[in-house]
Amino acid sequence: MFQYQIISPTAINLKYEYGGEYFTFNLFRKDEVWILHPFDGILLGNQAMCVLVVQDLFTNKAFQVMLAKENILFSNLRSSVDLDHPNIPIAASNDRESYEDPDDDLMAFVQQHTIEEVIAYEHDLVKQRVAFYKDILQRMFMDDLGPSDREFQKVQEIVRIYEDAADRLSRLNGTDLNLGDRRRW
Repeated sequence: MFQYQIISPTAINLKYEYGGEYFTFNLFRKDEVWILHPFDGILLGNQAMCVLVVQDLFTNKAFQVMLAKENILFSNLRSSVDLDHPNIPIAASNDRESYEDPDDDLMAFVQQHTIEEVIAYEHDLVKQRVAFYKDILQRMFMDDLGPSDREFQKVQEIVRIYEDAADRLSRLNGTDLNLGDRRRW
């Protein structure tokens, strides 16, 4: 499954299913090219896995159609993951842009996203974590573990924490900010 959400003319959030798990990416325009960057800890922490997921995404027909619909040439697509050398730390390679200066990445991110977009994106990530831990609770319950089990209680607390965070992010973006003000940070 492949889904995408256009955040701005220079930023697109992607959700891609690989191996029964969902992975999120940000596709953003920088210096006349589009950069694909993973946001999931499992991909950032396991570059070989990241390479597998990104390579599969690049061959996904729905992803290719989205690129065509958004007038993004495949030749203008870069990855923040070195697809040719998965043993080298994540960096732009494979004739990709270099991210040697973290301050440049930070400034590019700030310039390309409104605070509302960032909060909405974080809210979506937190809601994904809620769903993930609720699935764990359901599996634990099916394995005859319940509210009296200490591990079950801890996972329930994780769900509560994430739900509280999602609620707070939602309020922050919905009521505490002037949504009419779409300036960059």
